[in-house]
Amino acid sequence: MYGYISIYFKPSEEERRNYLYHYCGMCHNLKANFGNLYRPTIIKEVVLFSIMQNETKDIKEFKCPWMKFGTRYRPNQMEFLDKYSYLNLLIIYGKLIDYKLEGYPISLKFLKKIKEKLSNEYDNNFLCEYEKLMEYQDEIEKSRLDIDCYAKPTQLLMNLLFKKFFNAQNATLPVSIGTLIYIVDSIYDFSKDIKRKKFNAISNSFDIKDLQELEINDKERLLFTYDLCSMDIMEEYEKYTLHNKHLVKKLLSFSINYHRYKITSILNGGENNERCEKQDIKWSI
Repeated sequence: MYGYISIYFKPSEEERRNYLYHYCGMCHNLKANFGNLYRPTIIKEVVLFSIMQNETKDIKEFKCPWMKFGTRYRPNQMEFLDKYSYLNLLIIYGKLIDYKLEGYPISLKFLKKIKEKLSNEYDNNFLCEYEKLMEYQDEIEKSRLDIDCYAKPTQLLMNLLFKKFFNAQNATLPVSIGTLIYIVDSIYDFSKDIKRKKFNAISNSFDIKDLQELEINDKERLLFTYDLCSMDIMEEYEKYTLHNKHLVKKLLSFSINYHRYKITSILNGGENNERCEKQDIKWSI
């Protein structure tokens, strides 16, 4: 589930403080709004949105018991983070719906409780549209389609979020983000999906059970799509960035370059355990 935008560079002390201000602020805000259970669910792309839209000011320094009492930073006043916590919960809700549709034993009572929390921030029409897009994703995955078709619901989900969150109309950025996420997920999760006999967009689109069965032109198509989406993201992100522009640019550019290297390696026969290997290069904060 997302988590692709991270610190793939050695941050300066100021960059580290700025990042932790929003990350640790989110952690505390999730606890304040929803309880301790939701603190580990922080989605780094939501943290990025906060960094993009909010100035780092009125900083509170503290010792975090979750991080061996290391020095951390957060806002003194955290109310401005409420909308990001709700967005974080909305994405978690979507993932749980996805798990439920895949046959995992997710409690309907638990989903209902989350939806009740979300109704404090989002109206019923918005939540119903969000749920329908999750169901649409599940429905089209039952057919053999081109990978661009499989990515359509993710694009529509991103577009829905951007309209709500950034008031963005007819924007290309959510389409590029949705496409990129879908392709990267499909590559990173390919072996796991095949092993567990789960749906995988690349496997279905190209009728393969091993990435090395992909034709060269199909690999090139996937990488070209990644590059095209990445280019659009780097060209468009400033339209949505009010603060911390240098840090946002570094987070995006280093993350995009890292994942480009990783998926190229996987497509060419390298290791595909992204979740494990990512820790080897990501800087500890």
